[in-house]
Amino acid sequence: MRIRRIFSKTVSPVVADFGAASVKLLQVADGDVPSIVAAAEIDIPDEARGNVDRRFAFLAEELPGVLRQHAFEGKRVICSPASSHFIVQQTRIDESSPLGPDDQVAAEVAGRMNCLPKAVVARSFPIPGSERDRVVLAIARDDVMRHVDLFKRCRQDLVGVQPDQVPMIHAFDHLHRRDEDRSISTMYVDAGWGAVKVAVARGGELVFARIIHIGGRQFDEIAATTWGCTTSDARERRRRAETTTVAPRPVDVPATADPGAGSVMLRAGMAKADADRGRAELDEAEVVAITEDRRIGDSPPTLSGVMTACPQPDFIEVHETIADELSMCARYAQASLGGPIDRMVMLGGESHSRRFAGHLARRLGIKTSVGDPVRRLLDQTPTGVGPLEPGREHPEWVVACGLCAMGAAA
Repeated sequence: MRIRRIFSKTVSPVVADFGAASVKLLQVADGDVPSIVAAAEIDIPDEARGNVDRRFAFLAEELPGVLRQHAFEGKRVICSPASSHFIVQQTRIDESSPLGPDDQVAAEVAGRMNCLPKAVVARSFPIPGSERDRVVLAIARDDVMRHVDLFKRCRQDLVGVQPDQVPMIHAFDHLHRRDEDRSISTMYVDAGWGAVKVAVARGGELVFARIIHIGGRQFDEIAATTWGCTTSDARERRRRAETTTVAPRPVDVPATADPGAGSVMLRAGMAKADADRGRAELDEAEVVAITEDRRIGDSPPTLSGVMTACPQPDFIEVHETIADELSMCARYAQASLGGPIDRMVMLGGESHSRRFAGHLARRLGIKTSVGDPVRRLLDQTPTGVGPLEPGREHPEWVVACGLCAMGAAA
């Protein structure tokens, strides 16, 4: 038994990305480019998404069976709790204070949460070039213990808890190996169902973080009102419409290309401002389709089905609100960086919408792409595992991929 373990591949801890709409479970084996051992996704029912108690009760029933069914190995788990549990802010350390940086951060967050400092688990990251200015990510200790208890019921040991913004950056560590890559400034935008998580990094160092509490939920509500159906039906209809309007196409990376270059693929078009604002989003989708087809040499897909007799949901107000929030994030981050942001990487389930991604790219004026960190894992697992299918993009798995990278490096 001992000899077999010596010569067997080691695996990372099981990682769990707790989103507002689903929980993604992933485990990888070691290697220069890791391969996938197991993957699974648990969709959270609509009635449990907005209620913490119901969500944990549902997961306590579902999680043990899913872990057994998909043959996850080992007993160690690293998780990223839902963004609703976290406080994210920027702060400045008082160098003359008798308290150390960590104590100052904990006291400041505890004041905001109206609790004692010992009831808070806080991490702070000094902004490159300034030890006083820090990015703070904090969570209540009770919320951490709730996740510990959840995995105890599954006979698993929770060995690490990370906020979304940290693994978002680590998912792209392979792109920052060269010295010149470490000076590139990137804004990562994880647009999910419950919120939009933002992280700005110089190379692999966190510079700015924020949570914008707007997301796919608002799109579902608008669509449900327009179509006169439930939010669940509206969500499925939105997804089908996006797939048939501008279908994602995988792009083959030449063998001579940089292996990291294929992980972030140009998807969102930089459409020019259109005088007719009501048609702006459709124009952006068309530009993206044409750009992709010129690259791969195929005929552009038709946009049949977009303009139909059925009324179409108007998401422009939500798009504009998110764009305004991201613009403020970009301005603050640029002040900290002392220069412009070089690129924006769209992530999360809502980044499948080319209209949404194109609108943000046009508004912010930053070179934009959709990130797919799962692609390099699927290259080593050509048949796919669980919900991870070759030939499809999986930007919503970025946090799980980043947690695996952190677990393998630990």
